[in-house]
Amino acid sequence: MKYSFLFLCFISVSGILTAQNYFRSGIFLHHSTGNYIWGPNPDGNSTTTIPEQMHLYNTQHSFFGNDSITMNEEWWSPDDNEWSTQHEFFEGNTAYTDINEYLAGNKIVVVKSCFPSSALEAWGDYSDTLNPTYKSVYNYKWHWRHILHVMKNHPENFFAIWTNAPLEVSSTTISEAALSKSFCKWAKDTLADGMDPEFGAFPANVYVFDFFSKLTGSNGMMLNQYRTAEYDSHPNGTATDLVAPQFVHEIFDAAIDYETLVSETKNNIFNTAVFDIYPNPAEEYITIKHGASATFNKNVSVQLYDIYGKIILYRRESTETFHIDIRGLAPGVYIVKISCGNTVEVKRFVRK
Repeated sequence: MKYSFLFLCFISVSGILTAQNYFRSGIFLHHSTGNYIWGPNPDGNSTTTIPEQMHLYNTQHSFFGNDSITMNEEWWSPDDNEWSTQHEFFEGNTAYTDINEYLAGNKIVVVKSCFPSSALEAWGDYSDTLNPTYKSVYNYKWHWRHILHVMKNHPENFFAIWTNAPLEVSSTTISEAALSKSFCKWAKDTLADGMDPEFGAFPANVYVFDFFSKLTGSNGMMLNQYRTAEYDSHPNGTATDLVAPQFVHEIFDAAIDYETLVSETKNNIFNTAVFDIYPNPAEEYITIKHGASATFNKNVSVQLYDIYGKIILYRRESTETFHIDIRGLAPGVYIVKISCGNTVEVKRFVRK
């Protein structure tokens, strides 16, 4: 992930963030596949681990003490680690643990399924939900939407959810691999982009870590260079060396971007309240209005960014109230940076 505008803003004001707004420590709840990626890999051939990569990340970013990123891991699973189990875990319908036991002590929570999830049986339909453990694409999407709704309702935490762990060629079929690939592509390219018609706008406090595509070829099967052995779909040391750095950079970059967003919208990092934006959420237009009690400078610049820091719009205004057409924007969270004289203000709005 490239450094975004949000992250650059964070660098400039990091000294005034409060501890409760830091999204830099957490827990990785995993099963055997996650344990192999965390490292050191049990096959003995890995040259790095996720803890080593976190140390490098802190060094590269000059993060020390309370500023450092940290994460612990836990072998989590009562009997298995399927999406149906994760669904129950997040909604509290279990006899063992639920997500609420982990939220208070971990600003970041990372979850995944294990490689049996890639043994998909069919595309499926709405009737599959009567049998939640049935491995259909329909059921998997249903599970993920429910999991994401719970995540969305906990903006005080940041979540990362992995796509499927793939199966090696001797442990799967062409059909299973294609179905798993289809589901994972939907998760990353449709759901995470806010384009799923049933779920809608993707929550700013969630990141989809596309583990599946990192280790597979065009057919959706794990590439031989990443498997532990034939009939063993655990990722080997080569896979650890590939994925561990990406795990750290992708997830913590996204968490720190969210940290910045929380700081900007809740703590008013520029200590100003000159402009109002309404309605919020909005569907067609937003209105930006200069406060009557503040001195107005007729040279106003407005920059609109998406949540990843990509600039979408830049314009200048000379009036105290003006409108921006947002009908062409996808549903989601956006950032507006407004400069007026010596005043700089950053605000968030949601496109419904």
